[in-house]
Amino acid sequence: MTRLTGLAACDGGEVPFRVVRKEFRPVRTGRHAPYADDPRHWAYWRREPLAYASGLLPCGPELAAPRCHGVVDDVVYLADVTGSPESPGLAARRLGAWQAGAAVPDVPWLAGHQLAQRLAVSEWTPVAADPRIAGLWRRQGELLDALARLPVVLTHGGFSPGNLLASEGTTVVLDWATLGAGPVGADLAATALGTLVSPMEDYLAGAAGRFRREDAELGYRATVALTGAGRVHWMLSRGMRLPEGYEEFVLSQTP
Repeated sequence: MTRLTGLAACDGGEVPFRVVRKEFRPVRTGRHAPYADDPRHWAYWRREPLAYASGLLPCGPELAAPRCHGVVDDVVYLADVTGSPESPGLAARRLGAWQAGAAVPDVPWLAGHQLAQRLAVSEWTPVAADPRIAGLWRRQGELLDALARLPVVLTHGGFSPGNLLASEGTTVVLDWATLGAGPVGADLAATALGTLVSPMEDYLAGAAGRFRREDAELGYRATVALTGAGRVHWMLSRGMRLPEGYEEFVLSQTP
């Protein structure tokens, strides 16, 4: 990713510009590399250019992707959005409204269930985690089966605080490389695990009755349980210190 600034000729004058240039290449190392060319896998490398060219991304006024100035082959030119970190609750409310009104399109490159794809190539090795966290990992078959029965919505796939900007009254959501179809409520897990606060009530308020509470709750809780357990393992296996209260929060959200 490169930020470009300069002057553009316009009506006989010059206009300053700032854009973000994102060039995409497939990942060829790591456990997900074999799936980089699979359009239904979350690691598919061409998804973000396709998403920006498709017109499927939200465009405001409340929730929006960065404005796209053009897609040239595997390069995307985006507005250089400035702003402050968005309120997670407000972002969840706007996510609920967007997902309630957005149909899941029939396009071949939408990511499938990202969590299931990640778990398929992951394993649990001994770490100094709370034994109940390892117990969540052992429930993955049960929880993935439950998620597979839920209503499917258009998902961002990484709706975490670092991807959410408040800019001129709009929640701007960055990084659409994992745009996909997934269980209702699942997108909230990344927000919750980044704040250790549940955004469920805000999400349901934004959805305005479009989704059943029990469906959204299950999608959220099952995804927090499995994603949270996986992150605990990942951090501890690399000698990292867990954020204070992380394991307790994950366990408190378990379905």
